[in-house]
Amino acid sequence: MASLWIFAAIGTAACFAVSSLLAYDAARTLGALVFSFVRMSIVATGFAILVLFSGFDPSLDVLDISLLVVSGVLGVFLADTLRYSSLARIGPSLQSLLNTTTAPCTLVLGFLVLGQVVSELALLGTAIVFGGLVLAIFARNSDALARFSGESSSVASGVLFGLASALSQAGSVLVASPVMLDGADLISATFVRSLAGSVSLLLPIVLSAERKAQIRTMPKPVARQVFLSAAIGTGLGMTLQLYALGSGPVGVVAMLTATTPLIILPMIWILGKARPPGLAWIGAICAVAGVALIVNAG
Repeated sequence: MASLWIFAAIGTAACFAVSSLLAYDAARTLGALVFSFVRMSIVATGFAILVLFSGFDPSLDVLDISLLVVSGVLGVFLADTLRYSSLARIGPSLQSLLNTTTAPCTLVLGFLVLGQVVSELALLGTAIVFGGLVLAIFARNSDALARFSGESSSVASGVLFGLASALSQAGSVLVASPVMLDGADLISATFVRSLAGSVSLLLPIVLSAERKAQIRTMPKPVARQVFLSAAIGTGLGMTLQLYALGSGPVGVVAMLTATTPLIILPMIWILGKARPPGLAWIGAICAVAGVALIVNAG
């Protein structure tokens, strides 16, 4: 079916939304560092098994692997830890909107570091993304925080952590992009990045008796949430994304996979039994529209 990639791209966004909801309670219970370490260790193990079956990409040289390791440290140790710190504070709805700022952050870093030309359409998209984010922040009602809304006293720190996460993730993408543009195998590259990320998180875990105890005594429901978050968000989500990218236009796929903020709102409505305010919907629509402009700006 020619249009199957469309459903795969939307399915990717849905997987990211479900993963975010699953991660919310676990990240609050374990803390961002422990949650990121356990989750990424599961991901690294899964991709190690895939590499055993498919074989490690022989075209990756020392420089390529070094770049992927740096990308993994930026994308996991920094970006994921900051993202889950943000998630625990402001909830999955606003945090998913903050994730969309990775696109404009990548645009800015590409301009500042690589001297890439930024089109007027991309600048307009950036403004729309941040405008949508501002609307969503103002939509929060501290007197009526619901199941997945985070804490009313932590909005500022949660937003800052989320923006810092998007900036770190953008840096991770830029560092890895030369390797991926050379045609590196995605499974091998993801294995290196996830392994580097989990190893970089190992030191702060090992040096803390409290964090080691958290892993040893992790309740089964929390362990289940961490595993499902990794399996659905990274495992199934990435598989669907790869299929979509291999079958459809990159710009359209990127736009469809960025619809997570729109998909997560009705999920929160159903599971959290609280209707998101109108400004939250408008903010989500603006963010997705802004990302669409950026990725299709050429």
